[in-house]
Amino acid sequence: MRPLIVKLGGSVITDKRRPFVVKRAALRRLARELAAAKGPLVIVHGGGSFGHPVASKYGIAEGYKNKNQLMGLSLTHRAMERLNANVIEALQKAGLPAIAVQPSACVVVSGGRIQSMELAPVKKLLELGLIPVLYGDAVPDISRGMSILSGDQIVAYLAGELKASRVILGVDVDGVHMANPKKDKSAILIRKITPADEELIASLGAAEEKDVTGGMENKVRELLALANRGVEAEIVNATKPGVLKRAVQGERGLGTVVVGR
Repeated sequence: MRPLIVKLGGSVITDKRRPFVVKRAALRRLARELAAAKGPLVIVHGGGSFGHPVASKYGIAEGYKNKNQLMGLSLTHRAMERLNANVIEALQKAGLPAIAVQPSACVVVSGGRIQSMELAPVKKLLELGLIPVLYGDAVPDISRGMSILSGDQIVAYLAGELKASRVILGVDVDGVHMANPKKDKSAILIRKITPADEELIASLGAAEEKDVTGGMENKVRELLALANRGVEAEIVNATKPGVLKRAVQGERGLGTVVVGR
């Protein structure tokens, strides 16, 4: 049982310009496209305009500093639960037996990194034919009190532990570019990234929006670590109708492939 793991980026399923706004039509379409997947499937989604603004306001990613952050952690988690409920509903309406898995209740985090995760329930859900749906979350942190656990890190960890057949990251651009394609229409798309491309990776920087999880650079670094463990990954544009469907059906070369040494 080697599941396909798909990440739905927060910018794909929410309007990052407006807090707590779901792109409902896009979410319905993506759910229908995911229904084309064959075999076991795990879905992870980002926070978009739900998790990031609240987490940024309270400085959750910086660790515990004052009591005000306790409410911040609570509000951030609640915001993610609300977004997750919308994702689950869309998947169910598309005929997919999706079930939420709360990361903050099953992951041990220290220094912002996953130390361990209770995977027995996830494995059983997959065995039964259900689709676990996880998400970036505000979590307690053993060493610094609290952290933001990114969906990208969850994807990489699950893919390694579950020996995923493939990882697909759905984002709002065609893949990784030499420059910001939202500002520079002539930005060159990079078809393949390897560990040898460190200078390029470092230049990607953090996302310009309120993204507390590191933007495109972090996505690529998580996928590179995964690629070195033998799991194939590709970053594709999930905002373009049909692209995610083609990817989950097994088509390659739709975006940027991340490979190991």
